[in-house]
Amino acid sequence: MSRKFLLLTTLVLVISVFIVSAVNGQNITKPEEYLGFKPGADFHLANYEQAIGYFEKIAGQTNRMQIFDMGETSEGRRMKYAIISSEENMANLEKYRLINEKLTMSRGISKAEAEKLAEEGKAIVWIDCGLHATEASPAQHALQLAYDMVSGEDQKTKSIRENVIFLLVFANPDGLTMVADWYMKNVGTKYEKARLPELYQKYAGHDNNRDSYIANLKEIQNMNRVTCQIWFPEILYNLHETAPFPARIWLPPESEPMNPNVHPIIVRWKNLIGSAMGKSFAEEEKPGAISRVNFDSWYPGYATQFVDGHNIPSILTETANFGFATPNFYSISDFPEGFRDLTPGVFYPNPWEGGWWRLGDAVAYNLTASKAVLETASKYKNEFLYNKWKMASDVIQKFQAEPPYGWIIPAEQRDENSTALMINRFILNGIEIYSAEEAFEHNGIKYSKGSYIIPTSQPFGYFVKNIMELQKYPDLKKYSHLWQGVVGTVKTTKDPIRSYDAAGWTLPLQMGVKYKEISKPLEVKKTKITEATATKGSIKQSGAHYVLSHADNGSYIAVNRILKAGGKVGYAQKAFSLGGANYEAGTFTVEAGSISAQKLKDIVSETNVTLVGGKVPVEMTPYKKARVALYKSYRASMDEGWISLILDRYEFDYHQLLDAEVIAGELNERFDVIILPDMRENALVEGMPRMSTLPDFVGGITNQGADNLKTFVKNGGVLICNNSSADFAIKQFEIPITSAIKGVNPTDFNCPGSILKMNYNTSHKTAFGMKSNGVAYVEGDATYIMVPDTIRSGNDAGKAPVSTDPEQKKDAKGPYKLVEKEMKYKVIASYPDESLLLSGMIFGEDLIKKKATILDVPVDKGNIILFGFNFHNRAQSYATFKLLFNNLYK
Repeated sequence: MSRKFLLLTTLVLVISVFIVSAVNGQNITKPEEYLGFKPGADFHLANYEQAIGYFEKIAGQTNRMQIFDMGETSEGRRMKYAIISSEENMANLEKYRLINEKLTMSRGISKAEAEKLAEEGKAIVWIDCGLHATEASPAQHALQLAYDMVSGEDQKTKSIRENVIFLLVFANPDGLTMVADWYMKNVGTKYEKARLPELYQKYAGHDNNRDSYIANLKEIQNMNRVTCQIWFPEILYNLHETAPFPARIWLPPESEPMNPNVHPIIVRWKNLIGSAMGKSFAEEEKPGAISRVNFDSWYPGYATQFVDGHNIPSILTETANFGFATPNFYSISDFPEGFRDLTPGVFYPNPWEGGWWRLGDAVAYNLTASKAVLETASKYKNEFLYNKWKMASDVIQKFQAEPPYGWIIPAEQRDENSTALMINRFILNGIEIYSAEEAFEHNGIKYSKGSYIIPTSQPFGYFVKNIMELQKYPDLKKYSHLWQGVVGTVKTTKDPIRSYDAAGWTLPLQMGVKYKEISKPLEVKKTKITEATATKGSIKQSGAHYVLSHADNGSYIAVNRILKAGGKVGYAQKAFSLGGANYEAGTFTVEAGSISAQKLKDIVSETNVTLVGGKVPVEMTPYKKARVALYKSYRASMDEGWISLILDRYEFDYHQLLDAEVIAGELNERFDVIILPDMRENALVEGMPRMSTLPDFVGGITNQGADNLKTFVKNGGVLICNNSSADFAIKQFEIPITSAIKGVNPTDFNCPGSILKMNYNTSHKTAFGMKSNGVAYVEGDATYIMVPDTIRSGNDAGKAPVSTDPEQKKDAKGPYKLVEKEMKYKVIASYPDESLLLSGMIFGEDLIKKKATILDVPVDKGNIILFGFNFHNRAQSYATFKLLFNNLYK
């Protein structure tokens, strides 16, 4: 062999190695080279455009990374994510995705086949960052994590790439840009740590991590589609801030109570991963990792607990940070007293001793945590994949043999559109839904063809059970052995131990959907569906009028479109019969001929509502669209965001009313209805404190604005006060009512987010379309559940009693608090005199039985509608939306 040939061969090999190295890991642009600063640098934040731009840059430099698009955000951005793995894995993504899907669904796969697929497959790990955009470090760490995982050539990183396919997701692109741009605009000024004066997610802000099981937000829909329909990850890791001070990061294991609707293997995996993360922090000499406090796993609205019921172990961390990218120094004297002597514990073995804390520290802690998750997935790859099959198989077998066997959603519903929406959200979330091909009977009840059947004997059966059943939140005082990590169990008589968030959420109750449990095996011919629709909209018969029900939320969209097109709409003042059917008071009426037949037909078809023609035999009151304003505070209100989402979805026109406009007055010239979201009085009047943000956003409506709202109502306006804003109206208008639980100890009354029974006065306009015996989602304590004690429960108008005797405690008609002023009122909703709890937890329900909780209070020419509970609960309680909608017409 000639020297020339050897030289040529060697040169070719060197060039080949260089090209492979360049493409596969070397010469990858570092984040600081692209951004101009290192992720985590003091006083610097990258926005979404910079972050995804960097991802796209390095994806073009390697075969180990690709960028995918999962959909649109609420503000119209494209929501993109990265997949990172080895070159071989990236070339065969669909192969490994299908293996994972087969194991996830489990059906038709034997134990031996599952073991073989587990050996062949790759562990899918989802890591999402920045869901809460003001929690800055997770999104910033993603840039460094991507670089490290793509470029690293150490054995640990290579093993991760070989055994793991991981998805790296920016969970809130809009918020990431909003927060980064806001901070970078203010950095170096005295407003460097200024609070953002708007929600960092258009409709939800911080509540975007309470939306997962219902998926009202586009971003949550996108992520649920990827996790529940496409990739079915083995681990989902959701990064947050901040840790319980002075800890530097919170890790699993979680606090009690756990949600019972998860496979025990899920809990064991979460604990193992959390321990592996803790070990990594100890090995890297990063102190301050704590577990088993603050954060529970009860509520399925979180991004984490949502997937637990899908047989995906979820991991949450909460990392310490001071303020965006501004560093801060902490001394021991800043610590809570119990932490100052640095005593270690089983779940806090290496206490943090204080000192400087920077965004770079938080980024480094997040990198340690993420890499520990990836390393654990790599080490236990086969077990993760096999357990996916086992958990699904166990769930299917369990609910084939024992109740609940599932639930039936009858075809006949008062609100068909909300029913179809609920079913479609279930399908989005990976749930198998069937439609009965024939009429059938179960437990003596007859069901029509087309009724929906949701079996629990499916891979995600625990999630079905979790969403459909009534929750019974445990009184943890009875189970101190679960949460006390001491040698002897200590009895406690303190206040009830509340959940971190809601205690009850049963979705069909919140959405006003009829449902029945399948308590014994059901055999019926059925077809799996991929989409649900309400009965196709139609116009039946003809006449002087058309009528449509208030009960279906879809009717409000139809009415708004009819009014927009110039049609004449009204409501029936009394119940009536037409064409052999009975209609309730408040039924919508449309004047025939006021809108073209084709336009009406189009609206009915698009909104899936049914119009019935004929002559309405009772008096009708005409409706017009009211001029609606929704107060928007610079002290950004999540409740305002959710209300705006509802108004947008149901096509109500409204104006976002700012502080300066309220202060300027002349409100009756512009508006008929003003909505105050669920905000306390001081937040409404005082707004953002001085120095908390830029001067343009400081202050609230002020006392002048409060006076202008009083003038607005007195001159004929309608003021709607949602939940805690009712206290503002009660004080400002001197309404002579008080709370039946004011000053009551939490031991005696406590209701941490639960579904209660409620009586509605359906003769009042506000409650048109409601069932007289209905439900409401109630959350709160003595400070903001407004339950008037100065009035008698009932549906008729009355007066608050008058007393000038300071010793008088009650009259012959019942107990009342003292008042010295008369005011007529109408009770719209009240608690019945029976057991109130349907789902969740309540202590001291006797204190609110027979008490009113929604009032119509007339003031001169106007009215105030006081809500003692939140009428929408994060846009989840569709059954009570119409309590708002009915007041948006005049």
